Amino acid sequence: MKIFFALILLNIVFVTSCYYDKEEQLYPNSVETNCNIPLTYTNGIKDIIESNCVSCHKPGGNTPDLSTYTLVKENTTKITLRAITQKDMPGPSGMSACNITKLDNWIKAGTPQ
Repeated sequence: MKIFFALILLNIVFVTSCYYDKEEQLYPNSVETNCNIPLTYTNGIKDIIESNCVSCHKPGGNTPDLSTYTLVKENTTKITLRAITQKDMPGPSGMSACNITKLDNWIKAGTPQ
């Protein structure tokens, strides 16, 4: 009986210890990146959108299409809410803190092309 409870306790420890954290959220000063550089859509933001958004937000899908600059610009309010404020896009893992900062700065700068 003791072995049974020990196995259950061991399983609980293993299951509850498995989680994923982003290094830049846990140790914000340890990742050396320049997230505050001025960006345009074609010089930096397009890569973020393509690598984080377009796989789900593509032409012909049920979600807003984010495949071009015009469509991204039209959806900046949704991007601000979901990716920057709520931080629940893309998917449950969200986006890196640096990419969130870049998107936020780009939108605040008036979404330059």
